[in-house]
Amino acid sequence: MNEIVTDSDGDSVTEKVGFLGIGPATEVVQQPVTAVLPAVGDNIYRVGHLILNLPQRLVDVTQAAFGTDERDPNGPISVVGVGRLAGEISSLDTIPVVDKVSGLIGLLASLNIALFVFNLVPLMPLDGGHVAGALWEGLRRRIAKLFGRKDPGPVDIAKLVPLTLVVVVLLSCMSGLLIYADIVKPISIL
Repeated sequence: MNEIVTDSDGDSVTEKVGFLGIGPATEVVQQPVTAVLPAVGDNIYRVGHLILNLPQRLVDVTQAAFGTDERDPNGPISVVGVGRLAGEISSLDTIPVVDKVSGLIGLLASLNIALFVFNLVPLMPLDGGHVAGALWEGLRRRIAKLFGRKDPGPVDIAKLVPLTLVVVVLLSCMSGLLIYADIVKPISIL
């Protein structure tokens, strides 16, 4: 450990001294292949929990971006925030290249899982909305067949355009807020 002392001229110099106590340390422990699926499942659960609590998380992000509160490092971030975190991981000089690559792959995997889960939200511009429409159509056909009625035909998804536009506006506002927060009060790993 280095300690700053002054020499006879009054200049600051660094002197090597011993270290006693607890210091920060990390250890990379290789996991078996069987640990991958539980880790992915845990990530999906955490993203789903984040999506269910998204309104409160966005209130927290708003208070942090426009107030004095700190950003939650486990809260939502935009593409700008993901790019910043990737840049910070790449610029770390204290970790080996293998750990940098591992961190970047983990960040990319987490981003893909988050997009996968978010895209399953059953609102129309997202894939989950199309799946919900197809399930509703199948349910209507099954019920009609069960009671001996004629096929009701396809569901008119075009009737949901006003709801779709509202969702698009809300997603645009959420994206704008997160980009602004990632510029003004970024989340940092350093």
